[in-house]
Amino acid sequence: MPLHRLPLQHLPAIIAIILGMALAIARAMEPQDYFWDNFAGYWLPQALVLGLLLLTRPASAMVAGAALALAIHLLLFCLWITTPQDALGWIYYLLDFPGAVLGGAAARYLAKRRPPRSALGSGLLGFFGVALGFLLNFKLQ
Repeated sequence: MPLHRLPLQHLPAIIAIILGMALAIARAMEPQDYFWDNFAGYWLPQALVLGLLLLTRPASAMVAGAALALAIHLLLFCLWITTPQDALGWIYYLLDFPGAVLGGAAARYLAKRRPPRSALGSGLLGFFGVALGFLLNFKLQ
């Protein structure tokens, strides 16, 4: 049976998803007793956004852009929440994800209506769609 290899066009998306998972693992390591709970809390919202985006069969560059925006959001959250006084800060992390879902849906709608000319354009559309969704959701909270 021959080995199935993924095309190289999916490599940026895989790297961006692994980056988000690595950040979630690094953030969840702190209290070792609650690793799986923390990992689920940090990475499952990202997986939900990416899963909903993947249901629409977007270009892999759009998935890479969206995953990169989600990973950067987690990184900024990790930089913000560093002290025990910010114990309930995780709620802001979770409440930002409806905006990310809407931003990803808007990016997918725009890509379907008027497809980008290149993979870079598709990736930027995914990145800025999710990032704009985060920003609008953050401003409306």
